[in-house]
Amino acid sequence: MRVLADGFTFEFPEALDAFVFDQQDKSKAHFHGLSHAMKAVDLVIELSETTLFIEVKDFAATPDGKHKFSDAPNDQHQKLVLDICKGLTQKFRDTWLYRWAQRPVGSPDKPIYYVCLVTLESALLTPMQKALEEGLPLKQKGARWHRPIAQGCSVVNLERWNSLFPTWPLHRSDD
Repeated sequence: MRVLADGFTFEFPEALDAFVFDQQDKSKAHFHGLSHAMKAVDLVIELSETTLFIEVKDFAATPDGKHKFSDAPNDQHQKLVLDICKGLTQKFRDTWLYRWAQRPVGSPDKPIYYVCLVTLESALLTPMQKALEEGLPLKQKGARWHRPIAQGCSVVNLERWNSLFPTWPLHRSDD
């Protein structure tokens, strides 16, 4: 399956379903009518054994063609990383809640992995990964939890995506 989102073409040959989750076009099959009070990831990919939530942050596509890191001194990068990761965390949690509410009673639970595609240099990926891991309830089970909310997360850029996920080709769209 091929999905276009935010200037990228994602390919998932073995996907059971792959769609833009924050679909705004009411005529599309996956229109969700998302609440204005909640956020959503860009894509949901249903695989046989897992579900992927994918968020795309193309900082180069901002109206002025720059991202916050361009002009910020290095000592401010950590604060910017934390601010971005707060938004990424909220998108995951809200999407998880949407999907939980939409799931028919009795349907099987699958592990969820969160992948954030960001158009930043590789040196910023590790600090973002660490901040995102701290913000999400990854594999952590509270004393009364019976299952994790998220199985794992990754913060990648285009190059790292294609290196880590060679069976799911990704490239910039021509559209």
